[in-house]
This record gives sequence, C-alpha cells and structure tokens, in this order.
Amino acid sequence: MSATRVPQVRAGYRPAWVRLRRTGAALAAALLPVAGCATITGGVTAAPEDIGVLVDPSEAAKAAVDEWTGDAGDFEDHPHRPEGVEISVAHPAFAGAAERFTTGLAAQVDRDVQDFRGASREPVSLDIDWELVAAGDDVLGVRLVRTETDLHGTRQAYGTYWYDARSGLTRYATELVRDQAALAELNGLVATALADDPNVGTEVLYPVLGTYDSMGFNADGDLVVEFDDGHLSPPREGHPPDPAPGRITAVLESEDVAPLLSDLGERARAASLVEEPDLDMPEPSVDHEERPEVPGEITAGSGVDCAAEDAKCIALTFDDGPAETTPHLLDTLAEEEVPATFFLNGNPALTYPGVLRRAYAEGHEIANHNDLHEHLPEYGADRLTAEMAVVSALVRRNTGDTVELFRPPFGASSPEVLAEIGEQEMAQVLWSSDSEDWMEIDRDKIVERVLEQAEPGGVVLLHDTLPATLAAVPEIVERLREDGYEFATVSETVGDPEVGESYPEGETVPEIDG
Repeated sequence: MSATRVPQVRAGYRPAWVRLRRTGAALAAALLPVAGCATITGGVTAAPEDIGVLVDPSEAAKAAVDEWTGDAGDFEDHPHRPEGVEISVAHPAFAGAAERFTTGLAAQVDRDVQDFRGASREPVSLDIDWELVAAGDDVLGVRLVRTETDLHGTRQAYGTYWYDARSGLTRYATELVRDQAALAELNGLVATALADDPNVGTEVLYPVLGTYDSMGFNADGDLVVEFDDGHLSPPREGHPPDPAPGRITAVLESEDVAPLLSDLGERARAASLVEEPDLDMPEPSVDHEERPEVPGEITAGSGVDCAAEDAKCIALTFDDGPAETTPHLLDTLAEEEVPATFFLNGNPALTYPGVLRRAYAEGHEIANHNDLHEHLPEYGADRLTAEMAVVSALVRRNTGDTVELFRPPFGASSPEVLAEIGEQEMAQVLWSSDSEDWMEIDRDKIVERVLEQAEPGGVVLLHDTLPATLAAVPEIVERLREDGYEFATVSETVGDPEVGESYPEGETVPEIDG
C-alpha cells in the first residue's frame, strides 16, 4: 500500500482526467432517454493514485449517455440560498434500467449544493463535474468532483457512487466493504499508509461515511481511497484545516483489501477493469423492502428502551463545542460507556472537524446549536435561516449524518424560531436540568446542581468547553448510576422527537447567559 499527495488546485484549474461533458443542452432534453448504442469503448491509462476512468472522449461515447446540467435556479427549494453564488453542476443521465442511478445522483448533487450553500463562509462558486469509473455487467460507478470557492479560497472535494443493478439501489463508497467492522479495518490500513505524511493530522481518520465517501479502483485493481482538500489536515485554532496539501490518497493493494470487500465491492472492482464498458444495465432482480445498513452510518445512543415502564433514562448534553477540551471529555465518556448529545456551533465545527467526526464515530448524537451563538429572536427571517443552516451542513459534510435536533443559544426561542427549526426539519431541544456551569462555578457545585435536578426523562445542560465541567462528569456519571439512572441520547430519552416540536415536553426555559 502507498500514500500519495496531489498539490492543491488553483482557481480555473481543469484536472487532466478525461471528462464526458455536454454543455448547452436544455435541462428537460438532458433527461430524455438516449437513443443509440448503450455500449462504449475506451479507457484511460492513469497513475496508481487515480481512480480509473473508462470513457473515451469520442462522439460514440457521448452518444451512449446523456448529461443533466443545472445552475443556481434549479435548486430553489433549499432553506438557505445566498445571493450571487455561481452554481454550475452536472451529472450523467442514464437510460433504461439505470435511470434509477440518475435519480440517485440527482439527489446527491442536490445535497452537495445545499451543503455548500450552508457550510461555506461567503460562498462564491460551486462547480460539480463527473466521470464514469465503472460500467460492466450489473454495476456502474460515477465519481463527482466538486470545485468550491469561498472566503477561504478554492478547493476540491470528491464523492464516488455506485449503481447496483441487482437491487436497483444507488450505493455509497463505503458499501464496497462488507460492514462497519470491515470499514474500521480499512481505516486502520489507511492510517498505516498515511502515517508518515506530515500533512495528515494525528487524529483525523474515523470510519464514518463523510470520510470514506470516495473510493474506487485503479487500473491495477487496487483500491484508491481519496480525501477532500483539507479533510485530513491538522486543526488550526480559529481557522478551518488548511486545504493547501490538496487531494490526499491511500492506494491499498488488491490482496490487502480483498477480504474486506462486499459482494458489491467485488463486482464493482470487476466493472472497473472491463475492456469494453457496457451501460446496458439489467432490471433489478432482488427487491429490498428497506435499504441495507450502510457502513459508516453510525446509530447514536446506547440502545436502551427509555419507553419501558421501569426505565430511568437521563441525557447529558454538551453545548458550544467542539473544542480543544472535547477529546478529553470523549475519553471519559468512552471509558464510562456513556452516550451524550453534542450541540455544536459553526466556528468550532469548522476548526475541529476531526473532533466532530470522532464524536459521531463513537456513537454520540450530533446536533445544531446555531452558527454564531447569538440571540435568535432578534434575527430577521433571512438571517435566522442562514444561521441555522450552517451547522447542519457542516455535520453532514464531515460525517454523512443529517442533524435532527436544534438548541437555540441561551434557550432563547420564539414562535418564529421554532417555525424555522421545523422548516429545516429539526426538533427544538431545551433542557430540564441546568448545571449552571456557564456561571463558572466549581466542579463540586456543578455535580450538586445536576444531582439536585435529576429526574427520569431529564435533559441535562452542560458545556464541553469548560474544564470544571469535564472534571465534574466522572462523578456525575457515578452518582447518577448509583441512583439507578441509565444514560441515553436526547432522542432516546424523549422518544423520537418530531420535526417542529419542542422538548422536553412542557418545559419552559428561562434565558441564560451561556
């Protein structure tokens, strides 16, 4: 196995790999079934660190698959749409049975545009391009390449998606491996491959969907794992991780990863190495009533049934992170086997994305605490929308998870705030127990406050940015367990919160200073 780094791209740079592009076509026409032969020939010789591209840039190849193109006006249903941002996106539009893949890719592109609009500081432009990387028997593979420009410069990001014709499902890159255990083992192989790279942080690799969203096979059949510009960079206090090292890859030899591959992974590898790529996919032969579990999608919580008659659940929640102190708290929670819910702010999430990914990977619930931690009832509608969109977009980009909970800073809500929370498909979470750690009280008083207010179904307010809180957590856990409490996430404790509703039910929380 080997590790390779590719220098950062510059604005206007066009990568050297072959693209299949058609420009100027009407959107409606682009989605029509394509006439002509569905078999293409070609292939491009690439370096070992490149995911192989199968399409030859010929007219015959272009006749085999059409393309959908769009701009900002095609994504009007997003909650946050900053003005003046240039959007130019494209994805293939397959004919026949593979039209299902077109639908899957369209949904992914829609998420990419929404998350770019939400997560970027002063966004300027987004371009999404694509390549065909596999086409054989019953598998297609498409690699999406995002080129983004915002306040922090220009960078590229990657995602590889697979169409499984047997089930008719669009699959994520992590589904090339068997299960979560196999993804964790793959994560170890990648960590070994990148161990000597000075541009890779020491604690940035976690087996989650948002990290392993682009994997494919090179011309030798080795597995290429690629990472977005800056995704693996060490944290920089007050700034997002540096994207300057550019695309980083780990090339894992085929014999090392063969035991980890799923059935889809084995078929995808074969479809990536065909001499005569074929887009003519069969109709699905296997029906799935529900989507199989996806490696890298982590289910938060302990699994305790808080709805049981004798249940005595309580949720520890931590606001204002992630912070430099959060890894110490995560160590404590891991040692005690306690799940928690983390309500994040925008700048900390930008600064410490690795900590965010770790919390998610270890089974904690990740939630939204607004971008700049300001008084939301004072905002106008547009600003309110933008402030809520940031953290949700950052979380999905880094983990693949969709945020479902929101806590307004200071507990300051209003009918307008709650309505916007609902519009962004979240529930509001306040608290039933205020530790008052934000008043800078000492460790013992924090413990005392939590124990005094503890109740079954309770939600405890804490802050992982405060050393006294971190010192208090071990005793809080010990004492509550002695009193028969079981720890759970907010969603487990209150029981599947509904979009647009506020929890805990019946709680009215006075505003606080932190």
